[in-house]
Amino acid sequence: MSVSGEHPLGSYILNGTLDHVSPATLQALKEALADILACTVAGAQTEAARITRKFACTEWKNGQSSLIAFPGKLRPAGAALVNATSANALDLDDGHRLTKGHPGAVVFPAVLAAAEEERVNGKGFLTALLIGYEVGIRAGIVAHQWRPEYHCTGSWGALGAAAGVANILGLTTSAAEQALGIAEYHSTYSPMMRCIHFPSMVKDAIAWGSMTGVSSVYLAKEGFTGVPSLFSTEPGLEQVHTLGEIHHIQHLYFKTYACCRWAQPAIEGVKEILGEKKMTHQEIDKVVVHTFTESSRLSTKSPQSTEEAQYNLPFPIAAFLVFGEVGPDQVLNKLDDVEILDVMDKIEVQIDNDLDRKFPQKACSRVEILTSKGDLYRSGVVQAKGDYDFPLTATEKREKFMCLMKPWMGERKSGKIFELICELEKVDDIRELTSPLTFSQRLYN
Repeated sequence: MSVSGEHPLGSYILNGTLDHVSPATLQALKEALADILACTVAGAQTEAARITRKFACTEWKNGQSSLIAFPGKLRPAGAALVNATSANALDLDDGHRLTKGHPGAVVFPAVLAAAEEERVNGKGFLTALLIGYEVGIRAGIVAHQWRPEYHCTGSWGALGAAAGVANILGLTTSAAEQALGIAEYHSTYSPMMRCIHFPSMVKDAIAWGSMTGVSSVYLAKEGFTGVPSLFSTEPGLEQVHTLGEIHHIQHLYFKTYACCRWAQPAIEGVKEILGEKKMTHQEIDKVVVHTFTESSRLSTKSPQSTEEAQYNLPFPIAAFLVFGEVGPDQVLNKLDDVEILDVMDKIEVQIDNDLDRKFPQKACSRVEILTSKGDLYRSGVVQAKGDYDFPLTATEKREKFMCLMKPWMGERKSGKIFELICELEKVDDIRELTSPLTFSQRLYN
């Protein structure tokens, strides 16, 4: 790893700025912030978030970093662990196709925790958030080029978290690069497909990656050293040279359903058919999903937990057919719904070689529905709504934000927070954003 202050990676982390980014990039950044914040608030109601908070409160006391939708404040690493758990708990958080993962849920909690601890203003926070996203997404791209196995978001997302926090703490370029090396070395190279086959609260190792990213920067600040990060490899150096020129944050996807992204194209296929042929789930005799290999490896068993419902293919399809949505209520409260379970039994999954070749650049499925009357309806090849080339509208993004926030914040307060995000670069202290987000003990025990 270079110790020179001239290295472009360290220079970008230390000197990155919003001053020269395009209006489209700034808008994309604020949309990502609004989305991940709403996911974090809603995700705090889950059992995974409650358990993580209980653990963190015994280990990281007496800090200045907020626990979103919980009372109290912790040291940055502990707050990042809790908020990252919440951010990904409902599987509604942003993602990036080429990383096969979720950068926002790792980067946002880490940057927010450090920003509060250091009393950073809104512009400083947004700057660090953008740096974290850009470094993290590039780390994910390089990781999957450099190593053939499929690793979880926490493994590469930790580098993005470290980059954003290093900017806030004002590390030297050398120390910032050391922080990335520490973060990569200490991050979790978890067997992602094992969690697909056996869903649990560890999920995508996102919370551990966020905590690791924060901790790595504070270690580097004290002089702790790390190995050269993956950005010292040939594919890594290629990615470094585009920092500040190409902004990958504009290619995020935003999720409309509380389940694995691999299941969502099939839901869109069902939605397409129902938009043309009105029918109830009682009229359906069989649903055939043609999809890519990774999607086909999602569970088809009746879920016994929220995580099993999220890493499932028939469950969210059946939930959509029964309720017209796949939101927090379905994956938290409808696991044993008899109508959903009945429809699940009618769903068959088949691998399509053409769709397989498109992945991960495209995650597509197509669906066939056979009715009890013998009518057969087919969707086209569809991708999940929310990808950058099949985007949600600005109105749809705001509606998702309000839908996730209103049950806990109310409509008026939720609207004010959304407006604050739209003007966040003008805020003098990031705590203007976080102060209304720390809930009383009465909401979450």
